[in-house]
Amino acid sequence: MLSPIPKFELLCAAMLGFAQLCMNTAFDAEAFILESVIHSVHEREPDRIDPYAGYYGQAVIYGSFLTTSLFTPSLLNIWTPKILLVISSFCFAAFPFGFLFINSYYHYFSTVVLGVGKAFFNLGCTTYLTSHSTRRSIESNVSLQWAIGCGSLILGAMILGGMTWISEDRGFENLKNSTDIVEHSGGRVFDDFEIRLLSLVLIAVSILAVIIVCLLPSEDVENCIESSKKDGSVIKTLKLTCSTLISPKILQIVPLCLLCGFNASCFMSIIPTSMHFNQNNFRMTYIPAVYGLGAGVGEVLMGMIVSELSKRIQGFGLKPTMVIGSVILTVYCALLHASTPMEAPMRPTSGEPIWFYQSYPLIFLIAFLAGTSDCCFNGVRSVICALVMPSRRAQSFSVSRMYQAAACVIIFFFSPTIPLYIYTFGLPILAVCSTIVFFKVVNSTNKMERKMTTETWLEQERNSSEREIKEKC
Repeated sequence: MLSPIPKFELLCAAMLGFAQLCMNTAFDAEAFILESVIHSVHEREPDRIDPYAGYYGQAVIYGSFLTTSLFTPSLLNIWTPKILLVISSFCFAAFPFGFLFINSYYHYFSTVVLGVGKAFFNLGCTTYLTSHSTRRSIESNVSLQWAIGCGSLILGAMILGGMTWISEDRGFENLKNSTDIVEHSGGRVFDDFEIRLLSLVLIAVSILAVIIVCLLPSEDVENCIESSKKDGSVIKTLKLTCSTLISPKILQIVPLCLLCGFNASCFMSIIPTSMHFNQNNFRMTYIPAVYGLGAGVGEVLMGMIVSELSKRIQGFGLKPTMVIGSVILTVYCALLHASTPMEAPMRPTSGEPIWFYQSYPLIFLIAFLAGTSDCCFNGVRSVICALVMPSRRAQSFSVSRMYQAAACVIIFFFSPTIPLYIYTFGLPILAVCSTIVFFKVVNSTNKMERKMTTETWLEQERNSSEREIKEKC
């Protein structure tokens, strides 16, 4: 049995997780339905916004995120991780305002701002954790923070479910008259009342995120992996980030970063959109709530399992977690392939599935498995980035997210033209390749840590011997 994790470290990880929960609730809830909502608005008012602005907007988010990530490590020389988190919380809060008045101008503006906020949050989150964790506790703290943070999926599912129930109960004329639109589009239609109600609730949750972030403890823990206080040059740090982009050690984890990006894009947006665009599901109005609940339960449960087992089994948050994530990804891709029309990710369709139709239990299961795989991949990426380049942790965190964001930009930009089988066959193949490369990276990292530990021990022994000689003299 390993020694327990100090309570202060757990408190910091838990508070950061709750901040992430509130900040991501708006983004996660809207990501599930964004393309469907945009499609609904476009069918009512074609000149108001492009029908694929949901996909393209998310491409802009990750494009902005990718660009900003190049500069964020330099900001740590003048700002602390907590300041980055505070700024990011305001950027996240700007996004749900767009649902109050959907139009192309604010939609794309808010996606740019959100991309900046995501870059600030991801670096602020990882550097805050490394300054409030030791080498012994990093795996557990990362998993705990991620598990709590992914409760945003559950909270978002509750909000979406409540929104659907209220809208159905209203029975307003605009909902009754939406039958023609449903039959025409072959998918779920969202009316203006639903969209604005969702926006107001998510704005309130975003404000709560700002409050929690401001209350985060600032003091570093003793023997932390890396101090939050920096005294380097902004220009020097920027050059270091650019050199890290092509560092051999970072290039080894690029397959894992691409896997995180492709998998997250599919599970957060493309899969739920394909379920909405599937005409066989058009009477299943609670798909966003059921899907969000399944994804959230999967993320939280897997995060808790990894966190607990990492306390008991050294290294569980690396190789074992990676294998588990790859196996689960393959299973949910198989279920998705068998139950979804091939054209569903691209447009509303009345096509037939290969084997069986979707139902609420199946949708929950697919979302649950997708959530657990996402938790596994993001967990191992965070841990390996903290270990693979000890002298460039901030840079490795940002660069890994840049590669992940690049994958998201690619997949969202081409989503309107990519059929289902590209995702369901491509993701498992990428997962296998990433696992093989990841194992090699973990082995080399372990060798590096053993070498550093040996050198440190020898240095301490040498210093001790020198002191003894001096004392005798």
